[in-house]
Amino acid sequence: MIIGGANVQDGRTFEADVCIVGSGAAGLTLALDLARRGASVILVESGGMVFQKQSNDLLDIELGGQSTPALIAGTRERFFGGTTNHWGGVCRTFDDFEFEPHPWVPNSGWPFGLDALDPYYTAAAALLGLPEVRRTYDPEALGVADRPALVRPTERDLQAAIWRRVPLERVRMGPWRKDEVSSNPKIQCVVHTTIAQIHPGPSGEKITSMEGRTFSGRTLHFRARDYVLCTGAVENARLLLASDAVVPHGLGNEHDLVGRYFMDHPANVLGQLLLTDPDAPASQEEHLAENELVGWTTTPAARRAHKLQGFMSWVFPRRPPEKLPYELAIRELVQPLGQRQKPSSSRYLNIVINWEQSPNPLSRVTLSPKLDALGIRKPHLHWAVTAEDLASAKKSCELFSVAVARAGLGRVHLEEVAGPVITMGGGHQMGTTRMSIAPKDGVTDVNGRVHSLDNLFVGGSSLFPTGGWQHPTFSIVALALRQADFLSSRHR
Repeated sequence: MIIGGANVQDGRTFEADVCIVGSGAAGLTLALDLARRGASVILVESGGMVFQKQSNDLLDIELGGQSTPALIAGTRERFFGGTTNHWGGVCRTFDDFEFEPHPWVPNSGWPFGLDALDPYYTAAAALLGLPEVRRTYDPEALGVADRPALVRPTERDLQAAIWRRVPLERVRMGPWRKDEVSSNPKIQCVVHTTIAQIHPGPSGEKITSMEGRTFSGRTLHFRARDYVLCTGAVENARLLLASDAVVPHGLGNEHDLVGRYFMDHPANVLGQLLLTDPDAPASQEEHLAENELVGWTTTPAARRAHKLQGFMSWVFPRRPPEKLPYELAIRELVQPLGQRQKPSSSRYLNIVINWEQSPNPLSRVTLSPKLDALGIRKPHLHWAVTAEDLASAKKSCELFSVAVARAGLGRVHLEEVAGPVITMGGGHQMGTTRMSIAPKDGVTDVNGRVHSLDNLFVGGSSLFPTGGWQHPTFSIVALALRQADFLSSRHR
């Protein structure tokens, strides 16, 4: 059932086993899987079923540090389906290497390994309609084995990568799963309602209710046995910090860690890859780029040898197929290429890069004294990309350029990888409620439960202790299915 919060009686209380805030990839997946297992669910969405400016304006944020409008603009949504409303549908699992602590990256490492998430990657692939869980770059299977490769498969520092795309009908999770939500008797989905406060009991150890507000002036209440925040890295931290009436400095913030370790995948145009012979047949990567997302990553061996963070580069076709959705951040990044001075060669490829940002405690979300239209303190984002982050990206770009030159099919014309002027976020915001074994190292435990609270959980990419180089949504869905497994055991 879908209910418009603006139209119900002021002061109404909704009750269920689990209350989930946010209807994006994490919230929708979790709500529907819990309902399938028999739990009753309240799903609260700040926006409506479609985009509306009034709701979207609640995303207004103050920027500090190295933040620029390009970091945030167009990367978040406040309506049913969340940021899947502009998701590109690109999927890839994290590898073993991403879960490991790396001595050259402070604060790195997850509290569990790939084996803990593997069954849920399998379930996520089935849910999203993917034909396989992991996709390897196989020229034979892709039908391009007779073409030359821009990067040889024998390279030690670089390896070819290919990403899987979700079928178009499942990319926008709001339209795709709306009927499931509206027809499920176990789910009450309350839209046009923004959670303003999370209320713990007098001891501060257990949540007793949540308070929602509407633009029509109504105040609604939500009671459940368990509560889950699935509103994204910025808004999850904002809600915890703003709920400070009983617990000073915010819920879960005993060690001043809520909002810290904000990460994105800084993005940039690496430059143009100039083909040596303009008349030569298209390479493997160039041929595939019109219909696939293909590119390269640094190998674990290279990352160990050169003390690097994750890195990915890919071919961005000059004419992106209209039938494929692309992330807004990358689309905006690449559009100015038409205004750049193009090389004289008639054949060139645009190369786009994302790289892993280290988990830096100085990169954080805090609260501004300014209030939004519903009287909730606005978030302030201080984005801090370190010199080591930029040095790692620069070295990775050099390794890529050398590998291309060694294959002999082209040369890379590098842009400068530095500074907030030409560096922007990839729309992959992570890390503000990171998981950890010990409370002194993070905000939540291995199941996403806030360490200091018995029944408050967090979902989504704000749980990520490190961001890897892979797009995060596939892992968000897998984590939500894992969390549904755990929460359902509490409600049998």
